[in-house]
Amino acid sequence: MKKFLLGTTAVLAVMFFSASAMAASDQGVKLGLGGYYKAAFGLIADEDDDATQPQASGVNDRRQESLKQKVQIWFQGESTLDNGLTVGARVQMEGQTQTDQIDETWMYIKGSFGEIRVGDEDDARKLKAVMGPMASKIFATTDPDNTMLSFSNSPLIGLTGNNFTAANSNIGTNSTTFNVENDSTKIIYMTPSFNGFSLAASYAPSSTSDQQNNGGQTALKNTTAGTSAYSVAGSYDGKFDNVKVMASLGYSGTNNDVTGQDDAKAYQAGLALGFGNFMVGGSYGLLKDAIGNDRDVTSYEVGGTYNTGPYTVGLGWSRGEYEVNATREPQLDTYMISGAYALGPGITLDAAVQYNDFDNDGSTSIGSGLTATDDYKSTAVMVGSSIKF
Repeated sequence: MKKFLLGTTAVLAVMFFSASAMAASDQGVKLGLGGYYKAAFGLIADEDDDATQPQASGVNDRRQESLKQKVQIWFQGESTLDNGLTVGARVQMEGQTQTDQIDETWMYIKGSFGEIRVGDEDDARKLKAVMGPMASKIFATTDPDNTMLSFSNSPLIGLTGNNFTAANSNIGTNSTTFNVENDSTKIIYMTPSFNGFSLAASYAPSSTSDQQNNGGQTALKNTTAGTSAYSVAGSYDGKFDNVKVMASLGYSGTNNDVTGQDDAKAYQAGLALGFGNFMVGGSYGLLKDAIGNDRDVTSYEVGGTYNTGPYTVGLGWSRGEYEVNATREPQLDTYMISGAYALGPGITLDAAVQYNDFDNDGSTSIGSGLTATDDYKSTAVMVGSSIKF
């Protein structure tokens, strides 16, 4: 009996540990939490505009002060397999109620061959883009990924067109990486780095995100959703002597499936140089056929920062030129002085002064549904904090 019990116990132990090992192997990648919380108070201390604009005095009077925030929560994790491959996933959820509640979401596989991503993510041009340096993680003269906080009543907010959607204009700031599509479901390949050089390419069969699920029909032709998009880009990240060099060059295009609309094409080039505690750089962007056929958006930005210990200060300027018709090209110039203090790892206290100068280039509204009919100038003072987790 004793031998029987010992034998039975041994068999049960083997079965238990075998089952535990199998369960562990089936668990896959364990996801953790990440993300950020940005919040800021801004005061538009001075405005100069036309009485018929939405931010002017009267029935459409807008407040000069505002408290804004941008929050994202990331569910992310990765695991390295016995064969050396690393697999992982990320799901980004907006921390405030939005129509696009789940922002970007993708899975990836990495190895000596590079990296492959599949999911709702930026295209290769945006992923590789090098921008001018920014002292603040909250305030900037340009907004490459719609995460900055802007305090301006510029008439540029709300401008739309064929390929210039709300994803490009709802912040009201310039950008050298305007979208040709917004986080469409795509496949992306990024090469490993060769002496600092790397390449990337992406393809989206349709301009949709959060919709290409396990079932249902494919996207309709002759619609915006049915428009495919592709992108190629290259970048460099290295050193020449004691100078850090970062550079990028990228292109994105669409096969526009909407009758009567030209294909969208976007170009980006950026360069940043670092020496000692200083960093300077800038970028250029062109979005062709953005607001309409043969109606382009051209943008530039430059910046410089100086860092010492936990302190970073910076200067920046950007310009966007928006071709709304054959005879009008309004432009927005943004100037900024900013600073950030690192309270701890991933935690900053930021402040900035921003001046916006919008030239309406005419006496009528620049878009349907927009009431602004004159130039606009404003000065804003902003303070805030960013927490990364």
